[in-house]
Amino acid sequence: MACELEQKDIGAFPGVTLFTKRTAPGMKPTGVYLPPKHATASTKFDVVIWLHGFYVKNPEFLFHNDPARLREQVRDSGKDVVLIAPFLGYEYAVGDSFAGNYSVKDLATPKWGEKYLEEILGALANFIGPANALPQLQVGKLVIACHSGGGGAMRNLVGTLGKYQSKLSACWGFDCLYGVKAQPDDATFWYNWLSSQNSSKLEVMYGPTTLSQSVKLDLMGRGLATTDGNQALTQRPALKNLNVSLGHYDLFPAFGQMVRVNDLDPAYVDRFMIPQVADQPRVNSKPMPRNGEFVRQAISNVREAFPFPKDIHYMIARGGFFSRLSRL
Repeated sequence: MACELEQKDIGAFPGVTLFTKRTAPGMKPTGVYLPPKHATASTKFDVVIWLHGFYVKNPEFLFHNDPARLREQVRDSGKDVVLIAPFLGYEYAVGDSFAGNYSVKDLATPKWGEKYLEEILGALANFIGPANALPQLQVGKLVIACHSGGGGAMRNLVGTLGKYQSKLSACWGFDCLYGVKAQPDDATFWYNWLSSQNSSKLEVMYGPTTLSQSVKLDLMGRGLATTDGNQALTQRPALKNLNVSLGHYDLFPAFGQMVRVNDLDPAYVDRFMIPQVADQPRVNSKPMPRNGEFVRQAISNVREAFPFPKDIHYMIARGGFFSRLSRL
C-alpha cells in the first residue's frame, strides 16, 4: 500500500507537522514532525522513532492531545531531529481489563523496521523534493524511544531494523518495562540484547508500575543479580551501555509546563535499594540468596522508601524525553 504525507497545523505550531494520508497510510498511519531548526534542504538527519502506549486514539491525537507532548519536547530541546511516530492502535480501560486494537506483533516480523523506515523516508522525500529530483534521504543517528505499553513495541522493533541496525545509537524507555510474564521477561531480554552488541545504549526511567522489571534489569546490568533474581555470588562485569534511573519529581516550570525529570544520584538510590547483608536469607551465618529473594527485596525497598507523585507516568515521558533529546 502506498504511503503519502500531507502537512497539517500550518501556522498553528512551529516547524512542519505531517501525517500519512488516510487514503495512503502505508504500513502504519504515522505522524512526522520536523522542528523549526530543521534544514529542509538537508538530506541526512537524525531520526527518533516514538512508540506510544495505550490511550492514543489516532496519530493526530498523539501530537495534539497526548500528555507526553512530543512536539513540544522536540521543539524546546533545540535539536534538529526528525520525529517519526507510528500509530499502533487504540487501547483503553474497561473496568479492570482493556479493550481496543493496540498491537505490536507485526513489528517483530523480519525486516519490518527497515521496510517501515524506507517507506516513511520515501514519503518524506516525495514531500520535500520535486517529482523529477527526489532527494536521497539518509539517516544519521537513529534513536528508538517508547513510553508505557510501547515497551513491547521497542522490544520487537530492535530486531527488525535490517540495514538501519548500524545506525541505532540508543533506545530510550520511559516507564515501559511491563513484561514480567513475557518469555523471557523484559529484564532478561534487554540484558541479553545489550550483552550481545556494543554499539547501542539503553536508557530506562521507571515509575511505580514498571518498578519490578526495571529494578531487576538495573541489578542484572550492574552484575549484582542473576536472571532468576538471586544475588550474584561472584559479581559480573557491569554493562557499560545500560543506564536505569528512578523517575521522580525534580521538575521546573518552563514553556508553560513541567518539562524535565533529572536523574537521581545513583549512590543515593543504592542506599535504599540494594539489600544489605542483614536483609538476606542466611545459611550457616552466610547470606544465601534463593528463590529470587535478592531482587524481590530490592523492589520492596524502593516501594517503601520512595514517594512517587500521582502523575509520574507522564512526567517521565515529558521530562525524560526532553532531557535525553537535549543531550543527543
